[in-house]
Amino acid sequence: MAGRKRLGAGRLRHRIEIWRSVETKTGRGGFADEWKKVATTRAEIVGQPGREAVLEQALQGVAVYKITIRYRDDVLASDQLRWGNRILNISAPPVDPDGLRKELVITASTESVQKLA
Repeated sequence: MAGRKRLGAGRLRHRIEIWRSVETKTGRGGFADEWKKVATTRAEIVGQPGREAVLEQALQGVAVYKITIRYRDDVLASDQLRWGNRILNISAPPVDPDGLRKELVITASTESVQKLA
């Protein structure tokens, strides 16, 4: 872990929620996708260089974040994160950087966010 700070409580200053899209019965014989909260956890959040993308036929800024949490094995690349009033899509599969199951690094952005219920 040379060059890396230990993941102490002082680094985990932010509270995030992990949300997952689940298929639920509509009561009319069909199914609908619905967002359900999976967990609330503490995180270190570091802004990364942003970029621009065409969203909804308009050029918009996209914020990108590197999010580090204590290791957990239930975070999926298809999940979304809620940080305050921001909704973030996970951009790539979460990574255990040193394979020691101590921390999980997630890259997430505001691009193409589907609204949570």
